[in-house]
Amino acid sequence: NSTSMRRVIREAKKMSQLDAPILIQGETGTGKELIARACHDASDRSEHSFLALSCASLPDNVAESELFGYGPNAYPGADEVGKRGIFELAAGGTVFLDEVGEMSTELQTKLIRFLQNGTFRRVADENEVHVDVRVICATQKDLANMVHEGLFREDLYYRLNVLSIQIPPLRDRKQDILPLAQHFVQRFSNELGKPAPTISKDCSDYIQNYPWPGNTRQIENAIYRAISLLDTDIIEKETLELPTYTNEFGYLEKEFEGSLDQAVKRF
Repeated sequence: NSTSMRRVIREAKKMSQLDAPILIQGETGTGKELIARACHDASDRSEHSFLALSCASLPDNVAESELFGYGPNAYPGADEVGKRGIFELAAGGTVFLDEVGEMSTELQTKLIRFLQNGTFRRVADENEVHVDVRVICATQKDLANMVHEGLFREDLYYRLNVLSIQIPPLRDRKQDILPLAQHFVQRFSNELGKPAPTISKDCSDYIQNYPWPGNTRQIENAIYRAISLLDTDIIEKETLELPTYTNEFGYLEKEFEGSLDQAVKRF
């Protein structure tokens, strides 16, 4: 319902019809992959594959073979005929690179070349491969600042940042919190075969003022937990069991009262 998210969706719909790379930026849990999938589904590539790879979850050498594949007998125990990577498997479709800010400089160099002309070489292979793939990247890091600090290639940044989408955090779009909570209540109630409970007024006020550091993913998980364990037909503030969180101090084990000096004495 928020103006900022309506703008994001409006921009994403327009960008989905283009073929240039998209860079989606936003905090963890804001729904970057959801937007990427929506862009793919709304594009002319929707009949082809959407494949995702997290650049933060794999070592550099593994990430390279996952993306670009490897040639015959590239290493001991490797397949004799080689293996196709994600770019080849997604031919005609979309590749989503999550946390592109974590990509090594060597991989960044290879990605630049691929974005230029759609060609690459598999690991330990001399033959060039050409595929038609759209690339969508996401990051929660400040890539512009990383470029300034020499941690991210400037030429890759400008090549990726042709079409960019900034997803605002949930705390900055309070109009979306209650509709999202109600959506998840209905969804998980249906999945678990339970009648959908109502959210109490006290709980509604509480969740609209909670900062949601984990964003939409956090509210989704909190509602799922509440629905799973609920014995009544009302979700109360206590049902969600959300940890106390402040922007200044982060997560706290319990409600923080009094001065720092008093807290130190109690400790």
